[in-house]
Amino acid sequence: MAGSGVAKSPPMKMNIVRGTPSQLTAFLVLNIWTSHAGLPFLLAVVLLAKGVKRHPTFANLCIAFMIIGFASSLLVYGSATSGPEPPPVLCLLQASLLYGMPTFTSTAAFMLVWQMFLRVRVAYHCKPYDNENHVLRLWTMLAGPYIMYFIPVLITAGIGAGRPERVSRNRRFFYCSVESLPLTNGIALSSGIILLGTVSLIAWSIFILVRHRILVKPKGNQPPVNLDLSLPIRIMIFGLYLILAMSLSFLSVSSPSSPVPDLAIATAGSVVILIFGTQRDILRALCFWKRNRRRVIHIEPDIVTPDLRTAFDEVKKQAERR
Repeated sequence: MAGSGVAKSPPMKMNIVRGTPSQLTAFLVLNIWTSHAGLPFLLAVVLLAKGVKRHPTFANLCIAFMIIGFASSLLVYGSATSGPEPPPVLCLLQASLLYGMPTFTSTAAFMLVWQMFLRVRVAYHCKPYDNENHVLRLWTMLAGPYIMYFIPVLITAGIGAGRPERVSRNRRFFYCSVESLPLTNGIALSSGIILLGTVSLIAWSIFILVRHRILVKPKGNQPPVNLDLSLPIRIMIFGLYLILAMSLSFLSVSSPSSPVPDLAIATAGSVVILIFGTQRDILRALCFWKRNRRRVIHIEPDIVTPDLRTAFDEVKKQAERR
């Protein structure tokens, strides 16, 4: 009624994503168990267990998905996963933290794949690699994901604070979001460029490893050189999985009501645990009562052993004799 002095409530935004309560439960469980239990436990094993060594970029990847899992669970802490819209500050906080997720996880995965590529390349060429001689590159690998995270976080917070009517949980169903097409397009484009670089490094690494497998193919009575390529292969599998999941998210613009992209991305933390938590050295550390005396040459992301360089040198000698 005109002149009554009663402010009109903003119109309720319609859902873009059409989810169900069971799908919301699955989304929250996938994020909570990995960020609160699974990934911290895996990271603790990597940092504390003897005989388990990983490059800091792997720890960064685990931390990235822990942060995203906590951000996805914020509405649980505020008891605002359903019912009326969450408090504006909580909703904007979650939206800002999650809008940094695509560039954050893409960059963290790129840095891990980049490190793996460098290790495979220097091992193949039998060259030493020392992080002490690449301090700037190491810090770039470690700081890069966080820089790419906080840029969209701050931009989203600024847009949401200036236009609070664009911030809601109702649009995306699973979490709070900010209605801004230029923002989402910019985040998608940035993530796409990073993922393209990841694809390029994975393809280059596969080329090196395939070429290596051809070289070590035994000829006559020459014994084959046995190399454990488990870790590089696992890194490449995870990189391809993340590319598929993020691509599915980008393609969701053609079917915005589908909850599948959000649920697929929510599985990323579980995939990290499944792929990297089942490596031989981690299982050996967990099963400490068992002893495995088999001697295997590993391509680890943090070291290149003299035995490995010797093995590649032997491979090249075999190739020259042919």
